Amino acid sequence: MTNDIKKQYQIRETSFGGQSYRVFKDNYHHLAEVFRCFEEYADRELVIYQDQRLSYADMGLRAARLAAALENQHNVRAGSRIGIGLANSPHWLTAFIAVSALGAIPVLINSRTTSADLAYCLESTGCQLWFGEAAVAGISALCLTRADIDLITASQSQAKLPLVTRLPEDEAILIFTSGTTGRPKAAILTHLGVLTALKTIAYSSALITQDMARQYDMDYETLAKLKPPPVTLLIFPLFHISGCHAVFLSALLQGGKLILMDKWEPLAAMQLMQAEKVTSFPGVPTMHWDLLRVEQRDQFDLSSLTSLSVGGQATPPALLAAIHQAYPQAVIGTGYGMTEANGTVTLAVGKQFLDNPTSAGAPISLIDTEIRDDSGDRLGTNAIGEIHVRGSTLMAGYANTDVNPFDENGWFATGDIGYLDADNQLYIVDRRTDMVISGGENIYCAEVEQAIDLHPSVMESAAIGRPDERLGEKLIAVVVPLPGKTVRTQEIIDLCSEHLAKNKIPKTVLIRTDPLHRIASGKINKRMIRQELDQQQTTTPQGAQQ
Repeated sequence: MTNDIKKQYQIRETSFGGQSYRVFKDNYHHLAEVFRCFEEYADRELVIYQDQRLSYADMGLRAARLAAALENQHNVRAGSRIGIGLANSPHWLTAFIAVSALGAIPVLINSRTTSADLAYCLESTGCQLWFGEAAVAGISALCLTRADIDLITASQSQAKLPLVTRLPEDEAILIFTSGTTGRPKAAILTHLGVLTALKTIAYSSALITQDMARQYDMDYETLAKLKPPPVTLLIFPLFHISGCHAVFLSALLQGGKLILMDKWEPLAAMQLMQAEKVTSFPGVPTMHWDLLRVEQRDQFDLSSLTSLSVGGQATPPALLAAIHQAYPQAVIGTGYGMTEANGTVTLAVGKQFLDNPTSAGAPISLIDTEIRDDSGDRLGTNAIGEIHVRGSTLMAGYANTDVNPFDENGWFATGDIGYLDADNQLYIVDRRTDMVISGGENIYCAEVEQAIDLHPSVMESAAIGRPDERLGEKLIAVVVPLPGKTVRTQEIIDLCSEHLAKNKIPKTVLIRTDPLHRIASGKINKRMIRQELDQQQTTTPQGAQQ
């Protein structure tokens, strides 16, 4: 690491909640300070979306006008919780900036969720109002739509974006993360946690620049000065920690440009990459596979790409090799993280990642990481157990549950299983209980099973993930009818379509008459079910819905 990077990312000790933590010595204190970018980079383009091109000055003015309306017409104040349930768009950005600038708290909600989950998210967090595609029956909070935002921001009034001061430990953002019960939990991300995470992402970018400098046989300082602001193709949902933190907020800090896509289309993505000279593309394995398989790929000039990241799930070695071959000029990175930690827990960048693709990287310097056994005792090198983390980027807790997620020393049990090697590299050997990652989206199986079990003729069900070349994993439901009853696969698909978001609908439904395997405690033994499916994978089971 160069002296310049060391100086820029110096660390100091601090205490809060009775615990000692590490933070960056020099950093912002509250989120609204980031919005000084709208004056600093006023003439630069910020967002490209369909036929819209908005500069930093444009976005700053739109957000200022919306903030004034929220404050004067809807009594939004510092500490107010405001839901944002919009799809990726300049409207989403405008809403987030306006709410945060007032010192209020954006509550980020899946724009594709069901009405029931939407109502639960808004009501369980006490949202004063929310931004959505349309008002939903049964939700008492006022809904402001895209049309409302357009009407407010189209006014001719001049407005200055407020930068309301908040304390580092105050709530900054609420982001939902599903629990194993299927009910979404709202992680409370503080200003300290968010800003520490953002500087950690900046540190990752600095490491990428350092790796590029080695490739070009240049010194880091020279390349850093010559390197233009990032141009990032954003397909991650903005309600995800990856879309909000790693792309959107990080771009504001660097004066970068965002190219928004609200629907994944590989050919369209390549067209945008070439036309806008995209430098950075973070995507899940599915997306990278899709890009590599575009028939016309050789017709595009993608030489501007200098940074590629693969997230959401483990990167197949074959995919990593194919990406490196297709984009030899790009630095490739990955990591392990979670909403509760404001994203990043470990990082692997460049040669480190290429040389050891099965590792999730080393824990960042601000996070303490331990592997523990079932008794809570710390395990040594190469011993497999549950991953526990502690640090300044962790959430303050959950906003809509009384459950305390931390132990008495501030450690958070991730529910993920892994081990640390002698070089302090983290390896993930299993994921959270009953979770499937399909196309980069987290699917908690209990939620799927609850929907299936609504069928009056279903006795029991199990939702599991199986390897899939394109999606990473595909969701399979195994269903056992009540004795003497009949259940059809399409009935299960229709039932899931009624109660679940589209990405949570099983790709395959298997109907069986034998009871599901169980362990001694009575819980369903999904390992046995997976083993059976592995033995049957050479044939298509009768009753399968593809």
